[in-house]
Amino acid sequence: MKYNGFYFWMFKSPMKKVLAEKYGREYAADIMKKSKKVYRELVEKADDIGDDNPMAYNELFALAFVAPYVASEKKIPPETVQEMMRCSLYHIKWYFGRTDLNTDKGKTENKKSVVKYYKWYTPEKEKQYPTSFKVDFVGQPHEGACYYRITRCPICIYTEKLGVSELMPLFCELDEVMITLQHGVLHRKQTLANGGEFCDYYITGNRE
Repeated sequence: MKYNGFYFWMFKSPMKKVLAEKYGREYAADIMKKSKKVYRELVEKADDIGDDNPMAYNELFALAFVAPYVASEKKIPPETVQEMMRCSLYHIKWYFGRTDLNTDKGKTENKKSVVKYYKWYTPEKEKQYPTSFKVDFVGQPHEGACYYRITRCPICIYTEKLGVSELMPLFCELDEVMITLQHGVLHRKQTLANGGEFCDYYITGNRE
């Protein structure tokens, strides 16, 4: 993938804060310094899924949290990585809070990037980027629902390749956190990370 350090930069401070509270400032500073280099390596070694891929940000986002885990040689436990993720999301909760999933406008905004990707990932694009996200809308629960499912996830594939698949369920859990911050509820039956056939996203407002 083409390197973009935006997400690492955005989450560096809250990740460092969690590490400092648990292991001290010196250790936190050392890990985050190493993580910056590791993050670049992880991104550049990841499968190319297209520079203009509308969903590439998902992988760049996830790898920001994989980096300190790898940089610590997995000495930072997944539970701490999970805390780093949560702290980072609440660090930018104002961004997610702008979307209200109790409204039609909010649901449309939430689904917009997925629909954009669905249109972008043509059969020609799939031949060019065979490991990118595979999305469909099969099995929509009811008319007007914010619903889609992912049947292939490059993040899941890459974490397996890196030997850090234990982090993958934590990324799936982040979906629930993000949607909660958008005043919504994620009704999920399965995920690829837990051996399911797909990751389903059936989202309603928290007042429905």
